[in-house]
Formats: sequence, structure tokens, C-alpha cells
Amino acid sequence: MKKIEYKNHSIISQLKNLNKIDDQFVFYIENLSLEELISIKLESTLRSLNFKFFNFPLWHNTHKIVSEALVNAAINLSNNNSEASRLLGLDLSQYRNYLAEFGYEVITWEKS
Repeated sequence: MKKIEYKNHSIISQLKNLNKIDDQFVFYIENLSLEELISIKLESTLRSLNFKFFNFPLWHNTHKIVSEALVNAAINLSNNNSEASRLLGLDLSQYRNYLAEFGYEVITWEKS
């Protein structure tokens, strides 16, 4: 089980502090659509594998991959389950179901 640690922290700031990105990179990213970003990441991955990405059911796993990325982003940007579920447009029970699906320890109560 993965433990949930709500951070209410900007991923952009975190990556800048690690010197993985800079303001110019953020500017470029802001001007791309999500579809373009996904395409770039897929192409980059395929290039690193010499375009040999066979027998992986990418089409059938895309929903899960994207959903897990959204849940992880919500965890990083929120203070608690309620904020994270609202950010994703889910009710609390749907959000907790996704947490369980992705291997997170599900907390059923929170301190205010």
C-alpha cells in the first residue's frame, strides 16, 4: 500500500528546485495542448526504445495511466481527500475507489 501524503505543493516549483525545468520550459509547456504533450512523451519514449514498443496494450491501458497521473497530481496539489476529489470533479467515494485501485491506503476520515 502506498501512503497518501497531501502536499499542497506546486509540481512546477518542485521540478524547478531540482533543476529539472526552468521558466522557459514552463512557458513552452503552457503553450502546448495536453494532446501535444502526450504525443511528445510517447514519441520520446518510442525513440529511446528504437521504436520497438511491441506487445504493450497501450490503447487499452491509456485510461488507467492517465487516471493514475491525475490522481497523483491531485494528491500533490491538495491538502486532503475532499480537495483532491473536488479538483478531479469526483465525489469522495469515487475518489476513494480510485485511490484503492491505484494501491493507495484509503483514509476514510480526516481532521479538519
